[in-house]
Amino acid sequence: MDLTRSAFFRECPEALPQWSEDLRGALAKQGRVRADDRGALEGLCSMIEQLPFVAEVGSARFIRPDGLDISLRLHQPIACVHRGSKYYPVAMITDDKNVRGVLLPGAANVPHRVGSDDEAYFLPTLAGFDDGGADAPQVGGELQGGAVLAALDIAHSLHAHLDGSERARLGRILIDATSEMAFDGLPGGARLELEAVEDNEHGRLIHFGRAPCEAGPGELPVEIKWKHVSQALERGFDAVDVRFDEPEYHK
Repeated sequence: MDLTRSAFFRECPEALPQWSEDLRGALAKQGRVRADDRGALEGLCSMIEQLPFVAEVGSARFIRPDGLDISLRLHQPIACVHRGSKYYPVAMITDDKNVRGVLLPGAANVPHRVGSDDEAYFLPTLAGFDDGGADAPQVGGELQGGAVLAALDIAHSLHAHLDGSERARLGRILIDATSEMAFDGLPGGARLELEAVEDNEHGRLIHFGRAPCEAGPGELPVEIKWKHVSQALERGFDAVDVRFDEPEYHK
């Protein structure tokens, strides 16, 4: 079988254009494979699983007349980090015990915009990513550091609790969980900084409190925080504090 021609058969909204190119290139390097060579097919699946944007690979099967079918589960980008002069997408790794994230390929000059045309939104940028140290993760590596992982956890909850239109209305956003204390001296200083849309406007601010992974006794449930954010988007705001039972609006 000729591996120089390949494509994502089903629509993959989470797939960035570079990923499709990388997959085609990796398969093309393999040249050809026999459909009845089980060892070669297993090796091919193992090779695909090493691609940094691939989370899981199913078995390969030959389907006439289409050719070779391999089921893939891709990492879903939910945020990005600023690395050097570029923005790189980030995905959450499923782990019941800890927040884990992986740095994905797909460098861009601005934060990535994903979703359908009507509800396309920018991936939030995570503050606290250190790309200058010797242990800084490379593409395919796991994120390190409590602040950036806390910000990733907030991004994950944002994706779970806001719909596409609400994410689009946030615009370009920075999630900053680098401060342990909020502006009023209470624990939980994570905040969302929304970039100004027009030159004559100023940015907006959401005081969020602790990330879900850091929440302790007395912390407002995260679903209520995002409900406050939804209400603030409808109402309009300069700064809103969503840490309490009733949101507090500030100038």
